[in-house]
Amino acid sequence: MSGAQTLTHTPEQLVQWREIAVSNPGRLVRTLTLGPGRTTQKGDTQGDIFPALEVVCEISKMGRGDEESATWVALVNAGIDEALCKNVCEMVTFLNTLPNMPKEILEAVKKELPSPYYRPLEVLCNAACCFKDSPTSTDRKVINTLRKNWAIMMERVWREPENTLESHDSHIRERMVIPHTLYDPSDLTIQIIARHWKYSTHTVDAQLTISVLSGLLNPDHPGHVAYVRTNNLESSVATLIGKIYNGVSPPKTATKPKQAKSLLAAMTDHLLRATSKGDGRLAITQFQFLSLLTTVAGKDGTEPEFSRCVLGYAPLWNAIFRLLKKCAKPFSGSKESEVEKGLRLTVIQSIVGVAASALHGATFENPTLCEPFIRIWANEGFFGALEETVEIIVQITGMPMQLTRIGAILENVLSMATPPTLQLYCDQFPRWRILGVLIQHDIDLQAASGHPPQVVTGVIEPRDSTAWDHMAWQVWGKVHYLCFDPEIRDLKDHTRVCTQMVALDAICKGNRSAQAKMTQPQVQETMFMLPMPAVGELGKAGLEDLD
Repeated sequence: MSGAQTLTHTPEQLVQWREIAVSNPGRLVRTLTLGPGRTTQKGDTQGDIFPALEVVCEISKMGRGDEESATWVALVNAGIDEALCKNVCEMVTFLNTLPNMPKEILEAVKKELPSPYYRPLEVLCNAACCFKDSPTSTDRKVINTLRKNWAIMMERVWREPENTLESHDSHIRERMVIPHTLYDPSDLTIQIIARHWKYSTHTVDAQLTISVLSGLLNPDHPGHVAYVRTNNLESSVATLIGKIYNGVSPPKTATKPKQAKSLLAAMTDHLLRATSKGDGRLAITQFQFLSLLTTVAGKDGTEPEFSRCVLGYAPLWNAIFRLLKKCAKPFSGSKESEVEKGLRLTVIQSIVGVAASALHGATFENPTLCEPFIRIWANEGFFGALEETVEIIVQITGMPMQLTRIGAILENVLSMATPPTLQLYCDQFPRWRILGVLIQHDIDLQAASGHPPQVVTGVIEPRDSTAWDHMAWQVWGKVHYLCFDPEIRDLKDHTRVCTQMVALDAICKGNRSAQAKMTQPQVQETMFMLPMPAVGELGKAGLEDLD
């Protein structure tokens, strides 16, 4: 904060305009549309616009209940909706400063000033939030006025971002007023919301902007389906990615691949902030957004470069894996509420799911990028983060399936990898803790609930089937096997490998009596040989079968 105080009106002016809003709404409306040097018959000047707007903002919030505000209805009948739209398009801010104000304070004040169009937009946002499920005649009048003026209003907001691009928390509300109003495929609404998402500084503005973009990317979303269908927006979904690109990186200076990287860079910044603050909600919304973007971009080849950029953008995966590592412990220290724990587990689930889906998708759409992609994983710390969190991951429903999915594709890619990639993975492995926890988890599960179901070739088990818990350590055992020194790996007698793997369950902290039941001959006989779908079958399974 600058330390300077910005005054727009006095308390006495507020009292006066509260009375005028009730007794003479037409006077208030006329005052809002005054031009420079103009006055009303009552002597009102441009200096009265700010207190009048403040009062209108208060009144616009009164209709959130079941009953309409009579004062708001009177203002709308007097033309407040038209006046506010005019303010958005034309209003400017004049800054009168004290003599000899230090330059640095003046510059700081300018950065903290709200955009001139912010307050009238806030009033319209409040009005939109108060619309009834069955719009009243007042609601319909405001909606029609918004539709008539929306495109030109958005042109100004887009052309003059003002301080919404500043990192001050004082501009959070400014970045939140657009999503609550309207959207038409022909206007700049999506570009503006995407820009506001990019520059958001807090969970609330990041979540709100993403929720609107995500709702439009997913036209069947329960919260948006009625609006999307009523306004025939289904056909415009394919154009949304391009609009979001343009919002985060204007096309005049960037190609589509560069725009995609700018989008991913913004997402990376949000994830890094989520990691530093331990903000699970912020992280979860970013992963949901990433998943939706990837789905829409890949549908019918809408934006094919996006998936390729996701696979190759190392900073994003570095941020994701750093967050995964942080999730090994409570965000808030030793004490963690059930809500906080639930958020942390959801973040872990989201990360593993995003990683598995990205690798799985690459095998279909960009097979030549699979090897470079798993190199990024190794270089950016995935396996270290997985070691830190694997004990948590195996306890989450559906996660053993995702680990099996990741391990099976890793084994397939590594089996055909170039020597540099194999060497990189040989340097990364063995990761005995990962393999040991997976084995111990299967031992404990079988001790509690018996043998897993027999896997049938060509049939994908449900995500909560214990077959996945049984298969997970086997596919990761294969990954470990491929990462042994070739001199050992290529021996016909695997005794030197299996001898090391027999001792794995001793690494875990689990049930020692259960460990004792697994003798060395049992491990040697079953290692890598228990029934499971072939890697090729897992690769052919659709995402809907595995997610």
